[in-house]
Amino acid sequence: MKKIFLIIVLAVGGLLWAKKHYIDKSDDVKTPTKEEEMAEKIGRSGGLKLHSTAAAGTDSAASTATVDQNSMSGLVSSITNMLHKEQTATPEARAKARVDKFMASWKEGGTSLNDAAQAAACMWSRGVPFIPNAQEIQDAANGFDQWRKEKDLFREIESYSVGEATRRQDRDRGDYTEIDVMINHATYRVGVPDKANPIFWTF
Repeated sequence: MKKIFLIIVLAVGGLLWAKKHYIDKSDDVKTPTKEEEMAEKIGRSGGLKLHSTAAAGTDSAASTATVDQNSMSGLVSSITNMLHKEQTATPEARAKARVDKFMASWKEGGTSLNDAAQAAACMWSRGVPFIPNAQEIQDAANGFDQWRKEKDLFREIESYSVGEATRRQDRDRGDYTEIDVMINHATYRVGVPDKANPIFWTF
């Protein structure tokens, strides 16, 4: 969601700047200020393309900016699609996405203390690749190590695959999704809570 909001902010910033400086008025060409250059960069990074066209039949160097309509419609479509996908994703789809990211980081990080291993611990614990608290990261790493030792998996991951996802309910754990995961050619089953809680073994 943070990425989506950032894209929207960039796009809106670019549109407002373009409207104020190019569409609402057609002054003489002037050297852009640092603020204007920054605003134009924001507009471009959000997918907004601005270009100048000289006014025909005039002696002045006045120019008008035109907005690339295809880029605008593409940007709006992309934002709409991302928002729709986020809102309509099923709990099973979100759980599988979490396990996919978690397993990729686990395979890359192994039993080391590198960034990928920390990301795996955070994904296991909270479902996010980074926890902005040193003590909570340490707790997540310790919990993750203990969890994989339960299945003798405190070792390098050679291969993995994420299989079927099934919705479950539990009086103590609440709603969760149960997912089959093959790790190093052996099948395991994990529970992925709907809330930002640690992944757990279901058998």
